[in-house]
Amino acid sequence: MTKDKAPPPIGPAALADLPLLPILRCGTWLVGTDSHDVTGGNNDGFRASYSYLYKDGDDYVLFDEPGPGCIYEIRTIGFKGNLKVYLDGATDPQIQIPFPDLYSGEHPPFIAPFVADEATSHGSSWCYFPIPFANGCRIATDEMEKPKFFNIFAHKFAQGTTPSPFDPSASLDDPVALWSNPARYSESLSDLEHISGTASLPPRARATIAELQGQGAITSLKFRFPDGNSDPAAHLRLRAFWDEEPSPQIDSPLSTFFALGCPRAIRAKAFATITEYEGVRYYSGTVPTQSVPVGETPDGWLYCNLPMPYWKSAFIELVNTSDHDHVAFDYVIERTTVPYPPDAGYLHARWREELPLRPGEDYCVLETRGWGHFLGCVLTMSSHNGDSPYNDRKFRRQHLEGDARFYVDDIRTPLVASTGTEEYFNWGWYSALRHDSPFSYPAHGYPLHVVDNEDHSVMYRFHVSDLVPYYGSFRFDLEHGPVGTTPAHYSGTAFYYQRKTPKLVLTDELDICDPESEKSHSYSCKGAVSEHQRILPYEGSYQLTQAQDAPADRPHVVKDRGRVWGGSCEFTLRVHPDNEGVKLRRRSYYGFGAQGDLLADRQAPIFTLPQAVELKVNGKTVGTWRFPVRHARAAWLDADFEIPSKATTGKQAVTISLSAKDRTSWDEYTYWAYSYIPTVPTPQPD
Repeated sequence: MTKDKAPPPIGPAALADLPLLPILRCGTWLVGTDSHDVTGGNNDGFRASYSYLYKDGDDYVLFDEPGPGCIYEIRTIGFKGNLKVYLDGATDPQIQIPFPDLYSGEHPPFIAPFVADEATSHGSSWCYFPIPFANGCRIATDEMEKPKFFNIFAHKFAQGTTPSPFDPSASLDDPVALWSNPARYSESLSDLEHISGTASLPPRARATIAELQGQGAITSLKFRFPDGNSDPAAHLRLRAFWDEEPSPQIDSPLSTFFALGCPRAIRAKAFATITEYEGVRYYSGTVPTQSVPVGETPDGWLYCNLPMPYWKSAFIELVNTSDHDHVAFDYVIERTTVPYPPDAGYLHARWREELPLRPGEDYCVLETRGWGHFLGCVLTMSSHNGDSPYNDRKFRRQHLEGDARFYVDDIRTPLVASTGTEEYFNWGWYSALRHDSPFSYPAHGYPLHVVDNEDHSVMYRFHVSDLVPYYGSFRFDLEHGPVGTTPAHYSGTAFYYQRKTPKLVLTDELDICDPESEKSHSYSCKGAVSEHQRILPYEGSYQLTQAQDAPADRPHVVKDRGRVWGGSCEFTLRVHPDNEGVKLRRRSYYGFGAQGDLLADRQAPIFTLPQAVELKVNGKTVGTWRFPVRHARAAWLDADFEIPSKATTGKQAVTISLSAKDRTSWDEYTYWAYSYIPTVPTPQPD
């Protein structure tokens, strides 16, 4: 790493360039699609009702994004037709391959360890090979027989970004080497200082592992217990303080940090064997975690490959939380004194626990404010018996029916990350014995399953290439059960790089149909059709499938009044004078233009009408804001348009003009302007 800021890698390089993980993104956003039941129920692909976005001729469209970007993951269950990938506005697919062939590993560049099929990878097929595009990408299939589950994760880039074209012949030597043997990654690094030692901790004691001055980065962190038994890791807490911060940026049980388990999970001695408990057969046991970021070597070393930059100091300690056990361990730290650029992020690892989970509210994996990107998590999910109907064995794992949801930059509409909990961790059919044995892959895994009077699962998912950038805030929620009410006990560690100063700030808000707000923002509208007042929930936490079920004090329930028009509108919004671009957000109705009762038949999908407007800033066109046909829901929908800096920099206010395209109508309830602002670099040491 040098003092000059290196651009984040795009395409295959993103699979292997771990030293660039701390570099915070600018002009990069996560976009994704999936087959979750938008009505709030659990029809997540079982009938294929929501297993595509819309139909175009013979194509069932799974993903459709304009502009530059890169596909980083395609995960499916049940897809047997052809995958069709249309790049850069082409009318014919540049990639057309049967889904079974895509995942077979026999068709370069879709090779192992970046692909695997359902039969060999525990019920879910996945492909991590990146597919960049410069001017739009549409992914489709020609077959839609039930069941069908899918997720697609991608990055969308700012206007003017020019990713290298998709190259099937690109060299994969470095990514293959890293993903095939991540435990040996540190051996490829050079010019490092090594710090090693041995410590023995009495109960309730702590030991300093590193106290470093100056600038640089820890490139590798390793621990080993002398007898090779890593069970004591459950009693040790890892804490790291960067640049004299009073609170630790890393604070996690050692076992969870290295994806072994958690303090409350009982570690099995069996190695993934079939056992029987109360007449039910299970796979029970553990496998060594060998992910790209963290894991365990065959000779017992716990390793972390994540770079940990600092500019003034680094302090690392271990705390023995046991009341009875002495714990002895060896440690090795490798570091470089070459500094990262001043606006790189600090590594954070935060552990939190909920016992029991709150009925109707999601488990929050991570909630944070600042500028950074989410890297992944290690979670332990245990059934919680108590006085519950779920004490019956057949319901013991129903908490895994919950969806995973990302909320980025204060948006209230979630970017849904899965159609079930185990599917976020890239496997499927947790109840099927043939898929249920523990496993470990480079970016996701299920290394522990223990069955006693309760059920304990440990899973991890790392967004090595498809990390989740955020500029103001990030929240990751995990539903527990089909509608978020299944009793359970969750704990886990979230990994992320962050600066605590946000890069995105709210600078203005326009409330449509409020006379005072419209006047102060010079709002005007031509071709108005109707006005509506709605009281609706947002999709996500609280699981409100019908607006009438929503208590007035629930924060996801909003009363708002808006307008539908088929002509144009114009308004002025305040922005930060030193802005580096503006995010324009609109609240609209999720069920816009849908006919009939959205809640009458929860199994049959109802579609919205398309919407598209030409967007101008101060009279100059900057792009088309469009919404294709999509599944409808009786809820609010927030969506963003990224206005490039060339249209906004140096201005204290901008005039937004929206004009309907393709004879579509447009609905609007509230607009917000968020400004990207310069951040203050870290002070350099004297």
